Amino acid sequence: MMPILVFLHGLLGTKQDWQYIIEELKKNLPHFSSQSYLCLDLPFHGEQTNYHIEDFEQSAQYLSRQITAKIADKPYILVGYSLGGRLALNYALQSKYPQSKLVALILEGANLGLENEQQRLERWQNDLAWAKRFSQETMSKVLNDWYQQPVFAHLSARERKQLISQRRHQSGQNIAKMLIATSLAKQPSFHQKVRSFSLPIYYFCGEKDEKFKKMAQENQLNLFLIERAGHNAHLENPIAFANKIVEIINRT
Repeated sequence: MMPILVFLHGLLGTKQDWQYIIEELKKNLPHFSSQSYLCLDLPFHGEQTNYHIEDFEQSAQYLSRQITAKIADKPYILVGYSLGGRLALNYALQSKYPQSKLVALILEGANLGLENEQQRLERWQNDLAWAKRFSQETMSKVLNDWYQQPVFAHLSARERKQLISQRRHQSGQNIAKMLIATSLAKQPSFHQKVRSFSLPIYYFCGEKDEKFKKMAQENQLNLFLIERAGHNAHLENPIAFANKIVEIINRT
């Protein structure tokens, strides 16, 4: 029985972000249907704008409830991009919620955590500054600057414009709250735990995403490089991204 793929988007995204990946999987996996995957909106996002959380433990509670309600006792793989990957890591490696049916993690550009207090302090100040902007300024203005950050340098002008157009309808107040609730400064460091975790962890990374490629290599993660892509690999090269998932499913 093929595990169900549970997709978690990143900050500012929605479950619709995975539509191109789903379309490719339908082409390449026999019997892949609407029962084969579950795309979730994270708290404060999409259809879950009224579901509020305050910390990582509450995010794990949310995932546990969604997974239990929608796929019950079937085996599943968590696929998480950026923030979604960090929430998947926390759910699998840190939370108190049972994951007896979890088969594997597929992480895309997800940070394993900060390793010293100075880094955490700097990140907290940075996230506070962005949260203030999201809560006080127009979304279009903030997003234009957000997608100029170095991690998004490999987006084309068209991709950047497309993302801003899609994301500007989100609530800035909600994005600010999610930034604070799930700040990297508050995330546990998983650098040690990923090495001893009993389930497979597959790390997807755009070949141009030097920061996260280096992190994956330093932590000896099972790295899958997505050609012609940067940090947002599933958007920049959905065909290659989906093919890597097919490769993993065929091994499982």
